[in-house]
Amino acid sequence: MKNFIVFTIMATVILGFFPGMVPAADYGFKLATNQNALEAELDLVVDMSDSHLFTGISGLYDNDDYKLLFVKAMISDQVLLDGLTAGLGLKGAWGEAEKRRFEADVLNAGFSCYIGYDLSKSGLNNLPVTLSSGSFISPEPLAFGDTEELIELTAEGVWKVLEQAAVVVSYRYIEIDFDSRPKSQKCDNAGYLGLKFFF
Repeated sequence: MKNFIVFTIMATVILGFFPGMVPAADYGFKLATNQNALEAELDLVVDMSDSHLFTGISGLYDNDDYKLLFVKAMISDQVLLDGLTAGLGLKGAWGEAEKRRFEADVLNAGFSCYIGYDLSKSGLNNLPVTLSSGSFISPEPLAFGDTEELIELTAEGVWKVLEQAAVVVSYRYIEIDFDSRPKSQKCDNAGYLGLKFFF
């Protein structure tokens, strides 16, 4: 219960306090799935003077193998050329994962990075596609509950078919190391297909 309260406070601060400091913000909602898993994400982008603040909360459910809730906050900016952005920030994970037929508690904080390229801002002006990749690493000192380390790698393509809607194709690799003896680990990688809406 204590872990849940800490995580809820962290989510409230990220999604409530920081965006409230700046009035100009854009919202996005993504729903993606495959035959085993469902992912939902609500994110918010705040325009700051020279950069962007990305905050968001997302949930991932995979056939009882794991149920995870993520909260993130990241600063990003354009780098090197038009349409190429990179970001660094913090991310947290909370939930449950199956460990040898038993439910293990997941509570992790760590570092995340992102790189994305908007093809519509390149020479391909008529192609409203954004390609991106991200990572989340929670090393042992920032892993709590029953976990020792958590790694998440993602890749995503977003094709904006309408002004406020896009088709999303994504891939996720997730690896959770448990602090048990003998050592145990849960790995999963899967592709997703879904929709994203912008407000």
